[in-house]
Amino acid sequence: MWFLTLFAFVLPFQTASGNGYNFLFNSTKLPAKAVTPTLANGHLGFVVYGDSVHLNGVYNGLKGVSHRARIPNFANIQLFNCSSLLAQPKNCHYQLDMRTGKFRTTLEDPAGGYRVQHEVYPNRHFDQTIVNRVYIKRLNSKQALEIETRQLSGTKSIDLLLEPMDPLEVGSEVFILLCGKTKQVEDPKYQKEGHSVCVAYKQIPRKLTLAPDETEREFTFFTVFSRSRDEAHAELKGLKSNDHERLHRLEMDRMWQKYGIRVEGNDRLDRVIKASTFYLSSSLPSQSSFQPSSYPFYGLSPSGLGRGGKELAEYQGHSFWDTEMWMFPPILLLDPGNARKLLHYRTLVTEAAADNARSNGYKGWQYAWESAFTGREVTPDFCPQVPEYQHHITADVAYAARLYYYATGDLEWLRTDACRLAYETALFWKSRVDYNPETDTFDIGRIMGPDEDHHNVTNSVYTNVIAAHNLFFGAFVGCHCRAELPEGSDAEFAEFLRVAKSITLPYNAQYDVHPEYKEYTFGTQIKQADVVLLGYPLEFPMKESTKANNLQLYSMVTRPDGPAMTWAIHTIGHLDLNELGHAAAMFRKSYQQYLRAPFYVWSENGDGADGAGNFITGAGGFLQSLINGYAGVRLRHGQMVINNPRLPLGATRLFLPELNFAGVQFALDIGANGFRITFGSSAAESFAKLSLLVDDIERDLFEGCEYTGAKSAILLLRPEQDKAMENESSSCTLQDTVLGMRLADQDGRLFTTTHLIAVSLVVGLLGVLYSVRVALRGKRSEKKSEKEKLGKKIRKKQKSKFTK
Repeated sequence: MWFLTLFAFVLPFQTASGNGYNFLFNSTKLPAKAVTPTLANGHLGFVVYGDSVHLNGVYNGLKGVSHRARIPNFANIQLFNCSSLLAQPKNCHYQLDMRTGKFRTTLEDPAGGYRVQHEVYPNRHFDQTIVNRVYIKRLNSKQALEIETRQLSGTKSIDLLLEPMDPLEVGSEVFILLCGKTKQVEDPKYQKEGHSVCVAYKQIPRKLTLAPDETEREFTFFTVFSRSRDEAHAELKGLKSNDHERLHRLEMDRMWQKYGIRVEGNDRLDRVIKASTFYLSSSLPSQSSFQPSSYPFYGLSPSGLGRGGKELAEYQGHSFWDTEMWMFPPILLLDPGNARKLLHYRTLVTEAAADNARSNGYKGWQYAWESAFTGREVTPDFCPQVPEYQHHITADVAYAARLYYYATGDLEWLRTDACRLAYETALFWKSRVDYNPETDTFDIGRIMGPDEDHHNVTNSVYTNVIAAHNLFFGAFVGCHCRAELPEGSDAEFAEFLRVAKSITLPYNAQYDVHPEYKEYTFGTQIKQADVVLLGYPLEFPMKESTKANNLQLYSMVTRPDGPAMTWAIHTIGHLDLNELGHAAAMFRKSYQQYLRAPFYVWSENGDGADGAGNFITGAGGFLQSLINGYAGVRLRHGQMVINNPRLPLGATRLFLPELNFAGVQFALDIGANGFRITFGSSAAESFAKLSLLVDDIERDLFEGCEYTGAKSAILLLRPEQDKAMENESSSCTLQDTVLGMRLADQDGRLFTTTHLIAVSLVVGLLGVLYSVRVALRGKRSEKKSEKEKLGKKIRKKQKSKFTK
């Protein structure tokens, strides 16, 4: 009976509705690889019907060609009649079931009188295992049935140096064990030898048989991808002695309890949400796995864990700012345990970050733009401008740590894991700024902001603001963990604050906007969201008119084929300004042109080109527009704010099953006329730390209680908790981020005798230079006029080309 029900469940539901159907994505043909779904479980990942498996943290290749090592996929079992070998398979149906994390292929041959279903999935509890199950069901045939299969593991991997095959006995079964090491280390300074890899598998019969006296039969095949013989043996032994299917379902249930955001009234949008959360969470570790990983989690790449196995393709499995600024924020609110693992990765690669700073003439830690196993710079050689100028990655990492502290209030974590990270990244920015005697502020030159179309600019407003965030946070954290820092570091805390407050803030008072950088000419086209990031996620204080002008100006000049995250940020900006029509338009734009049928795979490009497949950076940005935009959730120091939650266009309900703040979990249910917050089970001491305001009225906070409101809700750490989190010294406070102050306007300790002498020398030098500048002014004006004319011609030509 169960077998018949299963087959009924997986057939296409063309007219069905509801959340059950919305988990199912169907097709009658296999799409191109770029839009074929990726399956992963935090330890391993692969593209469905692909010949490669990738393991967390396992890379091969030197420096800029370091990429996820390709491991032959001996779990790539296919029904021959429906396989990727055929140009046009017949009688085949393909389905991705996101609820269970499985990909199913169904072959039904009415003439032959049988139905076959094949499903493949990475087990989320036995996370070193890919499971293949084949069900054969007799319909009206009377004879023996033979179903052809193929095991397509691909060619020998150029990334691995393999040992001879070895038998592996597990109980009464014998598996083939293939072990080896990656051939090339990423950098011999930080990595002494290659990664060890073992695959345990069986050769699959070319034909699976259903005897004449059988009505149905099931075949199950395990393929294990481990880092040692012992791990592989333990995994297979555990699979034999446990209900692996039940444990997998349990982990999927836990995952969807956290990531199961849904809307009602708009099935199309609900499916987009499910696809986004599924692909993002798939690359993250499970809450519980059979055996602890011998490797820590090595971060998220824009294409997830299942891609990146080719040199110079699909980001090679590297970590970028995409992790901290686009994927991390929704993970933090839904799944803080994995958010902490993402931050922990950045603490594993600090030797390379310190060397990177020193080699560039700076102090502290400078994170690589592209980071893999060792943390050294692995940006390919054909992109030299990116590592040379795009330094905001260091402050992005620190900002993620700041948000984690906001979300958890974990002072112990702040004093341990976060201590050196916050301090050393702040030290980097203190050494990175340049004093400008004309403005009496600090500039950041030779830089590139998020807009990668323009490099070697001065005072990128995004970079300057997030660098100031980093410096303020570094002073705050450093003050709390003095004992963990080098001797004499106390003196740095005040310097962090002094530098942060006097970093230049580009602002055009005439038009009430922030120029993207000092040299920016209004109307110049940009690649992606940059200045608008000041509003969210940076939440930099500014007038509402400035925020509106920034949004309007840069909306007009952003490339329409830029990455999806741009429009997600514009959505949030319009919602903050209560411009609901514009928000709805940007919201649709943030996903409609980036999702690829039939399995709703995110693509990097919005112009129809494939770009990098499984682009979970886009999924992360989209989820922020939903959680931080429509649901109105924001993290701030000592509080979580839910302000003016609203419904996306066409939806009648928006439900977030779990949000986390300071150790307390709650569900947020948003309707047309208000919202409901329902608190789940949490430790009593966690509730004791918090107070709750709903529509500005304080409410008693208890486990299991529901609270309704119309406008806002605020969870606050109680005053005694705030006090407990402050150091005995009153200087250990997290100050608001303000910048653009002249040094002369800061406190008087700056002007010691030494400083006054230095200022006098600068003034004298300026006097000497003044006459030279006057003499050159006429010539500069002539050159500037010629340059402006040339710039107009170039922009006119580019605009004409763009219009075409």
